[in-house]
Amino acid sequence: MDDRKLKILSAVVNEYIVTGEPVGSKAIMAHVKASSATIRNEMAELEKQGYLEQPHTSAGRVPTDLGYRYLVDELGSRDVSEEVDSKRRAVVADLLGRPRDVEELVVRTSTVLSQLTQLAALVIAPAIDASRCKRLELVHLGPGDVLLLVIADTGAVEKHLLELTTLVSEHDVERTRTALNEAVVGHRLRRLSEITLRVREDAPMELRQLLAAVASQLDRVEREVERQVVVGGQSSLASALDGPQLGSVLEVLEQRGTLARLLTANDTDDTFVTIGGEHEIEQLQSTSLVAQRYRTIASGSIGVLGPTRMDYAAVVAAVRSVAEHLEASLSDLQSR
Repeated sequence: MDDRKLKILSAVVNEYIVTGEPVGSKAIMAHVKASSATIRNEMAELEKQGYLEQPHTSAGRVPTDLGYRYLVDELGSRDVSEEVDSKRRAVVADLLGRPRDVEELVVRTSTVLSQLTQLAALVIAPAIDASRCKRLELVHLGPGDVLLLVIADTGAVEKHLLELTTLVSEHDVERTRTALNEAVVGHRLRRLSEITLRVREDAPMELRQLLAAVASQLDRVEREVERQVVVGGQSSLASALDGPQLGSVLEVLEQRGTLARLLTANDTDDTFVTIGGEHEIEQLQSTSLVAQRYRTIASGSIGVLGPTRMDYAAVVAAVRSVAEHLEASLSDLQSR
């Protein structure tokens, strides 16, 4: 695409993002040094090439998914970090702060990302099945109740109440905790139930029921675990999408498994953007998704979902900035 067509396409996209109305040649003249007739001819050519479309014969043009795609691909060749200024970076760092655990950090991240973009934010927590056990705690709550806590090297904490059919002493709970930590620390979380059962085989008789309960609970965690996806800012979509579109999109946002697949569909470490009709899910074809993986000991993803007429440069920059701060915050949690 030649330079003038690129400037015109960019001007149409920018105007349409702001106004939501079809863009005519007069509006473009403020951005491109050319006559109205020349601009109209170039816009007609861009329409033939599939980058613009004319919703009504008497109206101006609006970008197509292909038009957005061309400009988004252009973003990949330049630095967009200036779109998030130092003040906003400081706000991101301040809002993420020093959370108590991964769950709190994930919720904070969705809030920050939604506030920065004024769109729906999606955050997928670090994969628990890829994490390792940092420590296991058993807390004696009463003769038949024990609290199980599994602390992962990502900072994530699994908490479960074990209700036993026989009484157990505080001393035996402490003995069990010590034996388990000697065996499970450093192992993948998905192997903990198997290791616990091996510990049970050689344990004194009075500890075996508690060890069996721990193994059973860990097995349920392994089988039932689903990547935690936190969604924030859904209400911001109300002003960006019409009624039927909004209802369909909100319905998808309730399907956490679907969101997890969307956010992990691309295995690249680069920011990836899915625009309109590129979505396999029909209900999302009025939207675009900007997503980014983050990696520490375990990986996860963050993303922003909004209308196709979003400000891609600003959103891409915000997603990258928040992912960078999220990685730093996770590293801080892991080192505590």
